[in-house]
Amino acid sequence: MWASTSLLLIELSRNWLLKNKKILLIDQELKNKNDKTFCFWSFKDDPISKHLQDLISTSWDTIELANSQYLSLSPLWYNHIHSINLYKQAQTLIKKYNCDTITMSISSIYEDTLWAYIMLHNTKIRAHIIFDSRSPEYEKSKNWESHIYQSFVGWMIETENTVINPSAFRFMDFDIPQLWYTQFVYVLPFSDSRALVEVTRFGSEAIDTSQAEEILETYIQKSYGNFKKIEVEIWCIPMSHRKIKIEQIWGVIHLGARNYNIKASTGYAFKNMYSQAYAITQSLKNNEDIQSYNTNHSVLLKSRFAFYDALLLDILENKPHYWKAIFTKFLQEIDIQKTLKFLDEKTNLKEEISIFIKLPWKPFLGALFKKITRTWWFLPLMLTLLTLLFIFLGKYTSVQSEVGFILFAVGMLTIGIPHGAVDHLLETGLWNRRKAPMFIISYILLSGIIGILWFLLPQVALIVFVVYSMWHFGQADGKKWNFSAITSFAWWVSVLVYILGTHFDETNIILNSLGSSQLPFSIPILGLFSWIILAFYKKSFSFSFTLIWLTLSSQIPLLFAFGLYFIGQHSFTAWTHIKWHLKISNSHIWLHSLPFHAGAWMILLIFYFFWPIESTVSPYWKWGIFFIFIACISFPHVITMDLLYRRKKTTIE
Repeated sequence: MWASTSLLLIELSRNWLLKNKKILLIDQELKNKNDKTFCFWSFKDDPISKHLQDLISTSWDTIELANSQYLSLSPLWYNHIHSINLYKQAQTLIKKYNCDTITMSISSIYEDTLWAYIMLHNTKIRAHIIFDSRSPEYEKSKNWESHIYQSFVGWMIETENTVINPSAFRFMDFDIPQLWYTQFVYVLPFSDSRALVEVTRFGSEAIDTSQAEEILETYIQKSYGNFKKIEVEIWCIPMSHRKIKIEQIWGVIHLGARNYNIKASTGYAFKNMYSQAYAITQSLKNNEDIQSYNTNHSVLLKSRFAFYDALLLDILENKPHYWKAIFTKFLQEIDIQKTLKFLDEKTNLKEEISIFIKLPWKPFLGALFKKITRTWWFLPLMLTLLTLLFIFLGKYTSVQSEVGFILFAVGMLTIGIPHGAVDHLLETGLWNRRKAPMFIISYILLSGIIGILWFLLPQVALIVFVVYSMWHFGQADGKKWNFSAITSFAWWVSVLVYILGTHFDETNIILNSLGSSQLPFSIPILGLFSWIILAFYKKSFSFSFTLIWLTLSSQIPLLFAFGLYFIGQHSFTAWTHIKWHLKISNSHIWLHSLPFHAGAWMILLIFYFFWPIESTVSPYWKWGIFFIFIACISFPHVITMDLLYRRKKTTIE
């Protein structure tokens, strides 16, 4: 709370807006020690420099690089403020204006027909304006959103000898162990024998204090020799692209991290907090509405700088070893004023392009590819293009068959069967050797029950297969689009009936080869029209595009239409849910699936050699055997995934 609130108090006071106001400050603690460092770059005549001049302890216009080279920031200055000085200034204003203070935490802010209020000791406390700077709570990551932490441990030191250059600060020195994260040291000198030396980590986990202290001890001894530790600061801030859980209430203005003031890719927030405080004050001074200063996350994401942040965050989270090369390029090959202007989000597109062409391309292309493949439109677009490709190749032509069977085989090998071959991990994420024999035996028994049912009562087996398939496929899609259980089941009843009914003749040939009854009716091309209306009504673009390619799939052979849905839609969706649950990479999921994956294909070979069916029944008898095989191995998988979905009550992205 204290940084953003203190800056707002200072600006309100500077503009005489606190006089004759009744003010209440509520926080769980009063700040009375120097617990962190605030830094920002600016020109001497910037409002932030002029208005906070009394708080700035030191300024530097030169960066000392790791190789003992120096880089001038002029005419910019890098400014440092001790947090305790900011807190003391705020507390002076609190006393000056007789502000009331309550030391306690607030869990929620409410509203009724009057306006916003805070509930304290069963009493409603109302205010004309409530400035809310509580720590943010983030929603779960969706698709390509990243969420990491900037954690640091810093020591204020005093060296035995005058070995520090007080005219230059070290920005990012990567010459320390990285430990599979992005880690660096920066040094802020205050005299030739006194400096703040801080080790910082960008990563999914905060740096361990003992680990950080070991790095600091080694670094300081190597750089400056013997020293004495004076102060310690330990802090952690989020670097996130996620949405913050906030209920927008009229009269409540969000400040600080709660208002997305932390720049996602760097963790810098102080200038943004000051800018918001300055803007709010100017609007109040002119009797203007200030509700618009609450940042809308969806609007924020539309900014091209949010796009750049997303790429940088993805690299920091998943490819941290690239960051050193990226930042080195920033310092050595790009004008420093332009770099800092870019970090302030004040560059134009031409300047940004001139920056990007000098940076390493590989990590950014990788992050861009991941972002594209995780957008809502990518999968339905790919499936639509594949469907159009099949249509273009001509129905039942040899070229279409060759291309289709190759894609079908590749899809089944890479994701179709593997997505159902990691059930042994879904309970705990680990392969339990003690439980393994019982797991395998139960899996085989459940598959065997369905196989025996197909052998004795194929019509009943077909009905059972259709019912649990519809339930399973509907569950996966329902989680993706946040459907209810009933809507999910109705959805996949419609899809299965549509795929089979728009391929009436092919369906009945396969059903005959299975010894089952024929499909009694066909379905017109526009059989999913009611779902299309619902999709557009709900503005679900992913759902709408899925319906478009499903409608187009009625014009290609049954096997390819079913394969596109089973592999392209269902298997990819379920794979995403499994990955979300296990929290491991795609390659690790596939490797874990390999033993059961290989076993499944061996069972298929056994089916082809020993299943009692005459090959003269129809040219489709092999596909009949294939569907019996799928029915058998999918039954225990459906049960396992049902348990997973029931445990995960919230929507799985």
